[in-house]
Amino acid sequence: MRSAVLMGVLLLALAAPADAAWRSVKPESGAGSACLSVKKHDYQYTRLDASEPMLLEVRGPRRVKIITRYLFGPDDSDTGSYTLRVLMDGEEVLRRTYTSGVLTSVTRCGEGGEVAALRRSTLRVPTGSHHLQVFAEPAGSGQVAARAYREVKRAKVKDVAYAPEQYRAVAQLQFASGTISTYYHFDADAPLGFAVTGPTTLKVYTRLDFDHTMNGAQNYSLELLRDGESVNTYHYHATKLSAAAYIERPEILPGDRKLLRINVPRGRHRFELRCVRPEACGIAAQIRIPDADVKPR
Repeated sequence: MRSAVLMGVLLLALAAPADAAWRSVKPESGAGSACLSVKKHDYQYTRLDASEPMLLEVRGPRRVKIITRYLFGPDDSDTGSYTLRVLMDGEEVLRRTYTSGVLTSVTRCGEGGEVAALRRSTLRVPTGSHHLQVFAEPAGSGQVAARAYREVKRAKVKDVAYAPEQYRAVAQLQFASGTISTYYHFDADAPLGFAVTGPTTLKVYTRLDFDHTMNGAQNYSLELLRDGESVNTYHYHATKLSAAAYIERPEILPGDRKLLRINVPRGRHRFELRCVRPEACGIAAQIRIPDADVKPR
């Protein structure tokens, strides 16, 4: 029975994927609380004990992350060691020993005593509601404090096209596969202009214009203005893309696609994207915005 549970609860690597979203889980009980100050922010931890566990109820399927820190006792050296145990529905699914040194950037709120560096354990909870018991067995005279998190599934963000208000011309870019994408041409004399209500994040894809006599690679620079003030300049190295052509301007070849992201603060803002290098540049742009952030103008 135990082996079946261990197979169903996959112990993952200590570092969870960067795109994971986590939400704290409030324990049903524990061996008391501990307040730790990390970078001027106070966090409530639950003290762990060898006999009195931190109790959690989690519904799967999802991952659970448990972070622990050793709280040094008066007789400890500068290195703390403890064994973390996790039981799921009465069956042990994790036993791991951690060793860590003193971390001076973390302190105990309003009391003395040194704190060790953080350690992470991540495990997968199968379908259904499950009870987790989290124990710690310190090797020294100190204690172990823990916080628990459950993975939250993020809704996939769908981007949609966002049409600018100011540009030189509409351009239909056709690829060798037959796919056609709509772009908006702008140049040094006619910048790309658009207004957006934030907060949101825009993706702007740009392509440098090449004629057939130009070299296969060129540099170009774009300046972004928000409400009339320059906020950033972007520099790109583009290569000629021969597998696509503009339907309206077959004499022009597109460059490979470059991405810039624009973080739009709260409120209505006016943006302009200007080509500042080379002086006679031509750019095709495509703007994408999260569907949930599209607001009437």
